[in-house]
Amino acid sequence: MQTTDDSLVAQYAREGFFSVEHVLSAAELELLRQRMDEISAGRVPSFPTANIEFEPGAAVARKINRCAECDEGFMAHAMNPRILDIIESLIGPDIKLFGSQCFMKPPGGVEKPYHQDSAYFTIEPRELVTCWTALDDATIDNGCLWVIPGSHRGPLLDHDQPWQVGDRVDMQVRDEQIEFDREVPNELTAGSCSFHHSMLLHRSGSNQTDRPRRGLAVHYMSARSRWTDSSAAKPNYQLLRGREYED
Repeated sequence: MQTTDDSLVAQYAREGFFSVEHVLSAAELELLRQRMDEISAGRVPSFPTANIEFEPGAAVARKINRCAECDEGFMAHAMNPRILDIIESLIGPDIKLFGSQCFMKPPGGVEKPYHQDSAYFTIEPRELVTCWTALDDATIDNGCLWVIPGSHRGPLLDHDQPWQVGDRVDMQVRDEQIEFDREVPNELTAGSCSFHHSMLLHRSGSNQTDRPRRGLAVHYMSARSRWTDSSAAKPNYQLLRGREYED
């Protein structure tokens, strides 16, 4: 295992996120871009079309759900040892895949309001880590992530403000609960990765450029984690490193 710089681990504990430049090689980056474009264009018959979401009012893909679970190329990225080494330094050696998503953010792509991932992740303890990989440069103009540093140490807020995404209603944290004067942009160069805590308040802006802002999020949890949704059966989360544990 390649250990993560202690200062980054300390920053994660303090602020709930940090970034690492140039995690992916140019070849790895190009393979992921190509695969994302092929799937979003419907050129991979084996990939479930139900996992592809589109921009409101347009036949342009905005999001691909369960990309690693349904595609070997994205699973190889989720199992990248350079990424898993960083994850291990944050949550320990026994690591499972909770989920994965591709974000296309095409030109004109809509914003995603403030939220905490743990509001959607029925897992305890609430200490999952997301590796967000920039497949294009992520800037303020094209809709990079914005975060509230240190908010992961606060409570899980009510996500009770409706947010309309085309014909689907999502939920967000109310604006009055957000300290906007503390938010900072998390700009990334292509091939770099940001790691953030599942309790961190974060959002993304709209894409105001003429080029896409493609990103890939992989969510990791400890194999010791507990499933807390009594209304549904526990999914079979794939072990990526370490050992299994019984509930």
